[in-house]
Amino acid sequence: MTETHNLGMTDTEYAQLAAQGYDPNLEHQLVELGESLDQARKLARVVGLTKDKPPETDKEWQ
Repeated sequence: MTETHNLGMTDTEYAQLAAQGYDPNLEHQLVELGESLDQARKLARVVGLTKDKPPETDKEWQ
């Protein structure tokens, strides 16, 4: 069974990130390894964005 973690974001924010390949479990693992929450979220988003294809526009990179 998967644990539930408070991600500190709204459902809408989560849905937008999930559509980009965001993995909250990866974020949680990064925090457990010592990354700050902000840095872990950024890293998880980059991994999600580049998992299938690299970002193409400046907006996607932001």
